[in-house]
Amino acid sequence: MSSEENPLLTLPRPIVDALFSSAEKEARNVKERILMLEKMVRKVSESFRFNRIVGSRKGCIAVADGSMSVAPSSRIGSLFAIYSAGYMIFDDGRLIDENYYAGSLSWPYGGTRDFKTLLKLLMAYAERKAASEAYWKHNPDLILLDGPFFFFRGYCRYIHAVQIETPELKTGLDLVREVRDKTLTLMETGRAVCVIRRSGIRAVDGWLIYNQGEEACLRINDKHLLTMVMPPMTTWSYRHLCEDPLLYATFYRFYRRWRQAGRRPEDLDKERILSQCLKDWREKFRKDLDIELEKVPRLERHYVRYTSAAPPFEIEALANMKPEDFAEYFVEFHNPATGLPYPIDMVDEAVTLPRGSTTAFTEEVEARLIKDQDIE
Repeated sequence: MSSEENPLLTLPRPIVDALFSSAEKEARNVKERILMLEKMVRKVSESFRFNRIVGSRKGCIAVADGSMSVAPSSRIGSLFAIYSAGYMIFDDGRLIDENYYAGSLSWPYGGTRDFKTLLKLLMAYAERKAASEAYWKHNPDLILLDGPFFFFRGYCRYIHAVQIETPELKTGLDLVREVRDKTLTLMETGRAVCVIRRSGIRAVDGWLIYNQGEEACLRINDKHLLTMVMPPMTTWSYRHLCEDPLLYATFYRFYRRWRQAGRRPEDLDKERILSQCLKDWREKFRKDLDIELEKVPRLERHYVRYTSAAPPFEIEALANMKPEDFAEYFVEFHNPATGLPYPIDMVDEAVTLPRGSTTAFTEEVEARLIKDQDIE
């Protein structure tokens, strides 16, 4: 079959006709939704305040990132996975230093949820170690981290009692506390900023439902919305809309869950749902990270956009940071293809594990076992 041939045409004619008819109907439906969305977005965006990025600056930039196996390799009675991390230092746009770490995890117990949680924590530990080394060694103006500060939190409560075979750490809870504390230390420097490349939260929809009702809901995530309305060379802060975007994003999920379960909007107490969301966040930090939420410095979320050819990106930083100050460092040092700061793209390319690396690592383990004279 030619690479340009439509695979649908290989099906029986009645199926082809039915699918082409469905495609025509779906195109009409999507067009209607797009036109309605554009109208609603224009109305919502009238209340958005975008701040211009008017200057540029140079300085010393540290960036740290990590990578881990997408899926474990199952061989010789165990699950195997690997992880990597590293940092780069840029001074006035020049790479002046870099360092990297890597490690592995084997798991003989079965079940992948706890295995993946532990693997993510080990990667986060290596990443935070790299960022800390970069900070103490170079005293940079900014420390860029890939992903939110507490991206590793989910499901940590389930691995607290897991035994870890390292000299420094004995249990999963030790590892959780170590990653948590290294993260808090980086936050306390006042220089750490998280770049969230794949943001999917719907805080704006949550805020709209809470304040204006379900009929005002856009049904798109915030990044999609801001890609539509945000001018180039500007920043936008959630603080102009709501105090805590993660709280309203959680509200949106809770609200949709109740609606999909059959509850009517008039039967839902929005104040009570919002209170439950805050309670839920407090419980997650206490159970997963062994810390009270009130002891974590207050964070804010912002968006930055340099070019109309690429979508804006989300950042997370301490509440006293001005996003324009951050954005000025990358006016002349961003990737026009992705819209991201160059250091983020460069360290990501350096540490990302290539396809097949987990299988290759497991084969290395097997090869060493085959040569081991103590194993028959």
